[in-house]
Amino acid sequence: MLHTKPLTFDFYQENDQQLYSILTQDIRVMRYITEKAEPENEAIENFKKILAYNASHNDQTGYYKIFDQDIYIGFGKLSWDEESKIEIGYMILPEHWGKGYATKIIAHLLNLVRQSEQLSQATLYAIIDPKNGASKHLLEKNHFVSVWQGIEDGLPSEHLVWQP
Repeated sequence: MLHTKPLTFDFYQENDQQLYSILTQDIRVMRYITEKAEPENEAIENFKKILAYNASHNDQTGYYKIFDQDIYIGFGKLSWDEESKIEIGYMILPEHWGKGYATKIIAHLLNLVRQSEQLSQATLYAIIDPKNGASKHLLEKNHFVSVWQGIEDGLPSEHLVWQP
């Protein structure tokens, strides 16, 4: 079921720690990311890094909390990895899976890249677990091409690069 109202994308703020933790402490969300739920202390530390990234970048990159009206859906990100590479990613709460949200999130993030001369010059890539067929299919539908598969940081990993 695709929703007609646009989703809202706002950068995470200090008082959003709990929203982030709801995602990362759910093994269903983290199964294809780290293969384990994130303990609260790790979630707090990682959220501090998110806030620091958001505070230090004034382009469209950063970590977004995503809402459908007043309902928290999940997380989206565009983050500089190296000088010319940006990672795209998202996490969605399980109760919102299969409702077209991932499609809308990817479309919104890709539009941010297209609309920025600086961002559109960068190499845009995604990292997924090769077993995550839904994410791989969505990325391929949006012109991402697999460029590498293997083990990275002890986890199965696949890198896909955007070729608009």
